[in-house]
Amino acid sequence: MGLLDGIGRHLGGVLAPLFDEAVLHRAGPDGTADEPVRARIDGAREAGEEPGLPGRLVRAIVLTPGLPPDPDDEITLAGARHRIVAVETDPAGSHALIQGRPV
Repeated sequence: MGLLDGIGRHLGGVLAPLFDEAVLHRAGPDGTADEPVRARIDGAREAGEEPGLPGRLVRAIVLTPGLPPDPDDEITLAGARHRIVAVETDPAGSHALIQGRPV
């Protein structure tokens, strides 16, 4: 058992009231599975267009009580659904920094 084991879940639980309700749409072999999570938009900026993806790039912090999001997943946050294009995880496992584009 490492020093950081369990700290991430505890830290995420303490911070949860500061974050908004969101839904993580996890991609799997049988389609998607919806998982309620707590998240907060950290910023947005215009980014280069890619085929099928609008130019706006949203950055968010997602509390991760289980596995972190995957770039194949999507998230609904603040009434908008976003395709996750990048994920950066916290070593303690309390949160992930994601970047997403509106679907």
